[in-house]
Amino acid sequence: MAQEQMQNQGRTVLKPAPKEPRKYNVIILNDDFTTFEFVIMVMMTVFGKTQAEAYNIAETTHVQQKATVGSYTLDIARSKVAKATSMARAEGFPLRFEIQ
Repeated sequence: MAQEQMQNQGRTVLKPAPKEPRKYNVIILNDDFTTFEFVIMVMMTVFGKTQAEAYNIAETTHVQQKATVGSYTLDIARSKVAKATSMARAEGFPLRFEIQ
């Protein structure tokens, strides 16, 4: 464990280094209505995936019924899922995600 030394009134105090925030996986779930093209667009615009990455995620989702989109801190995961879900609803798609 990394530690940092601090001087405190003439004695050395060990202070633990800050931990990285926990990461959560965002999972996309397959449905029979959301188009392949829309999933690719969401992966690129909301999740910052390349076209090849987006295609692979969409294909995996189609074949395996779900796929991992990425790993994010909880706040970022919730924000991205909310944005993607909002975009899907605006287009009439039932696209769903899970945060694990």
